[in-house]
Amino acid sequence: MKKKSNEVSVGVFVILGFVFLTLVLFFISGKDWFRSGYPVDVMFNYVSILNKGAPVRMAGVRVGEVSQVSIIYDKVKQSNRVKVKLFIEKGVEIRENYTFTIRGTHILSEPHVEISPNPGAFPLVRKGVVMEGVPLVAPEELIDRAHETLDHLSSVTGSLKDMLKSPDGNMYQSFQNIEASSASLSQILGKVEKGDGTVGKLLMEDELYKEMDALVKDVRAHPWKLLKKDSKDTRKWYFLFLA
Repeated sequence: MKKKSNEVSVGVFVILGFVFLTLVLFFISGKDWFRSGYPVDVMFNYVSILNKGAPVRMAGVRVGEVSQVSIIYDKVKQSNRVKVKLFIEKGVEIRENYTFTIRGTHILSEPHVEISPNPGAFPLVRKGVVMEGVPLVAPEELIDRAHETLDHLSSVTGSLKDMLKSPDGNMYQSFQNIEASSASLSQILGKVEKGDGTVGKLLMEDELYKEMDALVKDVRAHPWKLLKKDSKDTRKWYFLFLA
């Protein structure tokens, strides 16, 4: 009896161990045997560090997970692409106009697939329909573009410096003309402020202003003076003022 009891204990232990091992394998494989839902396939050119088991979110809420990531050959585009199979929980509606974006590919965030709903009465995603993901630019490509931009900017800056330094350059001559014009204008304004010249005297001498003002007032009060033959000086000043 004791021997039979030991055999039963060993059998129960083996069965429990098998069940436990099966559950572990199901958990590691990412299969959703105990959850109801449906798959959605999305194509990407580049997925960075996105792996199987990564969350699928909509408006920040987890609605599924990545069940498979594989490289396939796209006959239409004639290039290798990445096919990402998503498991979407039951009750979550995914429509054909929704966008799929890979987010959180930097160190401080969690890589995941973000589903963004778009307005419009589009049908739900059908089984077998492959969605197109938003292209993700590799960080290395961004760095290369930044280096190209800096090189181009350095080249333009160097050319501009050469044009400014060269006496034969049009831009150099333009700056020289502007500088000469500024100096001339400063001299003219300086003379006007000092009262030199006709314009300076008209603007700066109060006595001349008072004489002109008195003449205008006199002519307005006694316009018949302009008709007198002996008023040559008055008419000369008046017409000079009008001119």
